[in-house]
Amino acid sequence: MRATTTLLRHERHARPFFGAHLQGALGSGAGYIALLMLAYDRLGSAWGATAVLLADFLPAMLLGPLLGALVDRTSRLGGAVMADVIRASAFGGLVFAHSAVSLVALALVAGFGTALFRPSTYALLATLVAPERLGAANALFGAVRDSGQLIGMMLAAALLALTSPEAVLGLNAVTFGLSALLIARVRGHVRAVATARPLEQGAPVGVRAVLGDRFVRILIITSGLVTLCAAMMNIGELVLANDELAAGATGFALLTSAYGVGLIGGSLCVGSDARLAFFAGLGGVAAGMLGTAMAPGLGFALVTFAFTGVANGMFCTAKLTMLHRAVPEHLHGRAFGLADSLDCWGFGLAVIAGGALTSAFGARALFAIAGGMLLLVFALAIAMTARHTARERALRANSLSGARPMAESSPAPALA
Repeated sequence: MRATTTLLRHERHARPFFGAHLQGALGSGAGYIALLMLAYDRLGSAWGATAVLLADFLPAMLLGPLLGALVDRTSRLGGAVMADVIRASAFGGLVFAHSAVSLVALALVAGFGTALFRPSTYALLATLVAPERLGAANALFGAVRDSGQLIGMMLAAALLALTSPEAVLGLNAVTFGLSALLIARVRGHVRAVATARPLEQGAPVGVRAVLGDRFVRILIITSGLVTLCAAMMNIGELVLANDELAAGATGFALLTSAYGVGLIGGSLCVGSDARLAFFAGLGGVAAGMLGTAMAPGLGFALVTFAFTGVANGMFCTAKLTMLHRAVPEHLHGRAFGLADSLDCWGFGLAVIAGGALTSAFGARALFAIAGGMLLLVFALAIAMTARHTARERALRANSLSGARPMAESSPAPALA
């Protein structure tokens, strides 16, 4: 918390950016609930809601790396502002959409805006704060996102008791418009992006350059696998609360709230050692999922859900900081676009796999299987990182001794 306070005190020009991020997160949380309800009401089936949900993820799944490259080649600030303008327009149009085609089409447009927003803001953040405060900035970024989405969902639930989904979507469009205005205020305070070194003939460029680093590959692939395994709980938690814990809708709401509060706290818990937080969070998510599988009652499950949320918050924040430091600055958009794309693929597959596993074996088995898979990912990530570190040290030793090193991709820089 001290690091976050110091960040806000010394990086005053970044405050509008975090205010904009809060606006967008509130809109995303409220819009998610309202859009699903609107799709279900107007299209008359759960398949309509499913189509709208998938439309929101599809642009990031297919276009993430391309949008990241576009951000790198143009403007991170311009990309973030344009993304919010696109989302404001899409949600404003959804207020007046009635047919299935228009609903899905506008959901695709909103998803395109979100797919552009994430790599733009992740890349922009590193140019708004001093390098030594980047870890604290990522922690605050994650906490603002998670708290905004949680509060947004709660506000949507309250507003829907008083008004229609269309009205909530209209307010959502306003929040994205305000976000665009706030982000635009940081113009003039954005540090110039570090330029690339002159490339040798035949050297990889673009996404190939990002994936050419072994350590970055480990980070991005691990992130996608964690999303695939951990996101299964989005399917299993409702069945767990209703059928296996006999806690009903109240228990389900408490479980999701415990996880959300833990997620916010975990984002703020990452200290100066991002690598330690990355692996502690990854192992913690696995342990939390396995603990949930064995929960004898609601009280124990609330603890495991909160623990899983804390661990996932630590993992996500540490991942962002490590990617920021390991990837050359001029490739940040591509790196975060690629990571976001793989995470969205993981989430989509998790919805399918989670439904199949829950139907076949029950919610406890789902949590046990997902936790076991995460333990395997944890072990593989540690082994691959240790091997990479050993090769890096050997190359450095050979270089210092005057020996000619073997051909190898560029090693990742030392991480705090």
